[in-house]
Amino acid sequence: MDLRALKTFEACVRLGHFQQAAEELQYAPSTVTLQIQRLEADLGVSLFVRDGKRVIVTEAGRWLHREAAALLRSVGSMRQTVADIAAGDDGSVRLAAIEPIASQKLAAIIAGFCQSRPKVELSMEVSGSKLIAERVRSGELDFGVCAAPPANLMLEFEPLTEDRLGVLLNASHPLADRESIATSDLAGLTVLVKEPTCIYRELWETTFCPSGQNPFTSIEVGSFYVIQQMVQAAFGVGIVPMYSGLEQEGTLVIRPFADLNPVVAMGIVCKEKNHLGKASLLLMDAIRDSLSSKAAS
Repeated sequence: MDLRALKTFEACVRLGHFQQAAEELQYAPSTVTLQIQRLEADLGVSLFVRDGKRVIVTEAGRWLHREAAALLRSVGSMRQTVADIAAGDDGSVRLAAIEPIASQKLAAIIAGFCQSRPKVELSMEVSGSKLIAERVRSGELDFGVCAAPPANLMLEFEPLTEDRLGVLLNASHPLADRESIATSDLAGLTVLVKEPTCIYRELWETTFCPSGQNPFTSIEVGSFYVIQQMVQAAFGVGIVPMYSGLEQEGTLVIRPFADLNPVVAMGIVCKEKNHLGKASLLLMDAIRDSLSSKAAS
């Protein structure tokens, strides 16, 4: 049994006439007759009883029609799903991004993508750059938005924007009135930094503590939100990327460094683009367009 024969058979039963089935399917009448004959020969049963120009469906034909109709609907659904996946309107996307880029820059992009393609199954994780790169390499993630991966992972990295470290200050702090902060200004202050696996912590240490000796009184905090809350409570200053979303009008401000320029490139990490689904590629395009335009402005 092939699908064309079943489709022809279904049309013959539904319309009650071979000629009408031929017109609907745009076949010659002889083609319809031949397909039905081959189907009957293949099954070894009569599906119709001929009564002049009329055809009457046999019991076996009635059963086959019910099953064939369900099968053809299923095939139609499969065809549509495959077409939707190829167009990026269905399928799945697995990505991860680091904070705060996930919440500050990607959240709105992800929301818009999901609204425009509701059939796409999307999962987004928030993690550190190294772990994201490792999971992209293993195939657990389609792509990530993070810092450049280690060279030994042999991943593609497309830089899109740069994150610059600054100092998060309570608006009432004496340094908050300055346009920029010198490294020496941090002497004697409690400095809140992220955990050692964070790319921003790594940037802090390589830029400000190149000898490996930390001259500052530092406290590790595993969340930028918690750093926000601690600075807001007037406990220490935070070392954070300069995202306006981390500031709070009248309460928290971020100031750049005056004597150093700690910068890290952020972008898209993937294994091989030609192995990704269309939905993943479309989301990557949306992220690329958004981050590139913001970087340019």
